[in-house]
Amino acid sequence: MASAIPDLWPELEQSQVVPPVAILREQAAALGKKAKPLLEGNVETRTTPSGRFNHTFYIVAPALENYTYELYSIEQGADQYPVVAPRRNNALSGPPQVILQTEGEFLECVRDVLNSDRTKRIVGSLLAQVKATT
Repeated sequence: MASAIPDLWPELEQSQVVPPVAILREQAAALGKKAKPLLEGNVETRTTPSGRFNHTFYIVAPALENYTYELYSIEQGADQYPVVAPRRNNALSGPPQVILQTEGEFLECVRDVLNSDRTKRIVGSLLAQVKATT
């Protein structure tokens, strides 16, 4: 008689670390609330050929035939952190990407992107174009 093979898995627990994609989706929702109904935020996730996750943050203007602007894109593995993100400062030298090791570093980086002059200029321009067409 064959013996039963036991379940060797431990009890499974969900990580308490906030996933980077959740942070991006919250910021997309916040943009939608602030600019409703003129602009929306959208986050799309893809899996790369190397088995990593790529999350891209878009600003969408529904009144402009759903014009979509790619604001920010990050990459992460199954471990959530570190996150690989594009460098957002104006330095002429250095690596084109930064590696963010923690949730805190990632939050700071996203805050910097959303509060950058570039982002403010893009959002302001899109708001003006939407208001001019409606």
